[in-house]
Amino acid sequence: MPADRRLALHATLPDRYAPFEVLASTIDHLGRLVALVADPAQGFVSIPHLPGLRPPPRYDAIAVICDETEIHEIALNDLGLWFTDIDTLGDGVVLAAARCLPSGIPYERYLEPVPRDELLLAANVRVIDGDGWTRAAFYAGDGIEQLMTDPRGNIWTSYFDESNYWAANPDGTCSKRSMLGLARWDKGEGPPWLASDTPGIAWCDCYALNVGRETVHACPYTDFPLVEIDANGIRAVTPNPVTRCSGLAISGPQLAFLDQHRVDGEYHWEIRGARKEGGAVVETGRQPLVLPEGRQPAGWARGKIGRDWTLWLHEDGDPRRWYRYEIDD
Repeated sequence: MPADRRLALHATLPDRYAPFEVLASTIDHLGRLVALVADPAQGFVSIPHLPGLRPPPRYDAIAVICDETEIHEIALNDLGLWFTDIDTLGDGVVLAAARCLPSGIPYERYLEPVPRDELLLAANVRVIDGDGWTRAAFYAGDGIEQLMTDPRGNIWTSYFDESNYWAANPDGTCSKRSMLGLARWDKGEGPPWLASDTPGIAWCDCYALNVGRETVHACPYTDFPLVEIDANGIRAVTPNPVTRCSGLAISGPQLAFLDQHRVDGEYHWEIRGARKEGGAVVETGRQPLVLPEGRQPAGWARGKIGRDWTLWLHEDGDPRRWYRYEIDD
């Protein structure tokens, strides 16, 4: 059996936010912990079978950017959506609400083009500057799994298998598209670039996503190929035998896939190492992950923020404490 690999404790949300509910949390491309927090006394309610609280229809929140000992707060007033994802963009933040169902039309009309003025679509992604002003807000579809930004200012949204997006038609109607997989937005200006527009790749779900400095890598369900994307679109598609991978770190030809499973009530996080060789991915070994103090995780790995050779994780139900895995040189 390979030796356990201890994760490093990367960042912890400061104690001053202990009374607040954490609606969203991430690690940005500069390695900073970023969180959306709110006072639960505003009327937050519990959700069956989920660890978090649901906000009321209108609520106030604070976007918190932690750069080691320096903390920047952005006050956000009168939010009207349940924002579940956050990342930084410039000196501000971008927020996303994972679920965004249309209103104004019955479900029976989902399979036909619908006039745009009959379709009520919420702007479920919001770009906010460092002073709290909304600079852009746009509809990004239903079923967002991850929200990440890159150093060039692009906004990336990955989607799970229930996703759909109402796309505009030239005649003024909109049609519903399913299985989006992955989209790139230029700060909300113009239509998105959709990875699912590339023939030959099934994008039922984007299981693993790595948004690096220069390139983006993703492993879509159902076949889990390693898809490499640059500013011009999809650059390479490499067959990949590593399935169930829900997180990804990459350094040159080296790959580290996050796999996790449950045995006899215990949660196990595992890195499945691999290399790109001869136009394919070749698995090289497995390494169990444990937390810094050597204990087994108490829940599933969440977050799963991959950026180049680093993968950041937190335990299910504890978005205040983030751990770090890095590919060894």
